[in-house]
Amino acid sequence: MTQPAEERDAAPGPGGQPLLNARLLGPMLVTLNGRRVDTTSSRRTRYLLAYLLLHRRSAVPRDVLMETFWPDSRPEAARNSLHVALTGVRRVLGRAWPGEVLVRRHGSYQLVPELPIWVDVDEFERFCGDGRRADRLGADELALAAYAAADRLYGGDLLAEDPYADWASWSRDSLRLDLLDVQRRLAELHAAAGDHAAAVLVARRALEIDPCNEPLHRQLMRSYRETDQVHLALTQFHRCAEALWREHRVGPSAETVELHERLRRPYGTQTRRSA
Repeated sequence: MTQPAEERDAAPGPGGQPLLNARLLGPMLVTLNGRRVDTTSSRRTRYLLAYLLLHRRSAVPRDVLMETFWPDSRPEAARNSLHVALTGVRRVLGRAWPGEVLVRRHGSYQLVPELPIWVDVDEFERFCGDGRRADRLGADELALAAYAAADRLYGGDLLAEDPYADWASWSRDSLRLDLLDVQRRLAELHAAAGDHAAAVLVARRALEIDPCNEPLHRQLMRSYRETDQVHLALTQFHRCAEALWREHRVGPSAETVELHERLRRPYGTQTRRSA
């Protein structure tokens, strides 16, 4: 029987230390010692905790935190704001576990390095890397498994409840691009394995994020053709053309137009593999 997520989060780390489990892809959810950490009461506390989780492998200097979160504030005001945020982080973590979790060393701050910490962003990036390595080796089954794991783990954009958090925008955009690359390759691998239903599902979800992604539109068109749904393939071409015109005032590429023309030929479903 599969364990509920909350029980999995409560599992102890090495040496019986509490596991800090952080889900940042989608709405932020942090548990420590099996207890949910309050990340909703204070945006300032939530932002700082998320930043420290994403940069936990090295201590972050105080000046970096001040510049990241309060770039337009005077130094004294920024220091006061940081002090309040750090107090908030210590308070919400302390409610879950009384031990030390956040340490200060020579004007820099870091989550205790010895504390077992699991962050979904790291796992997502690991699966992406595993998939790319398998791809380079031509190990399609391993690549498909890794990409599928990455796709499942992506519960939404980084800190989805804070879409206008400027400090997270670069990481958010980078992770979203990684997801689209994963989904494009995953759709191709499903199709190559003959599982066009899975390819269609992945491509459709990816196009909800990036409706102008022509390779994904073409993959959908090919998968529809392979399942004798040429009418859906032709409709997909028009959706592609509409999205490109709406967003960029351009038409489909020559490759997409050529695929569309092949699909329009009489008896196209009988010669679908030639495309």
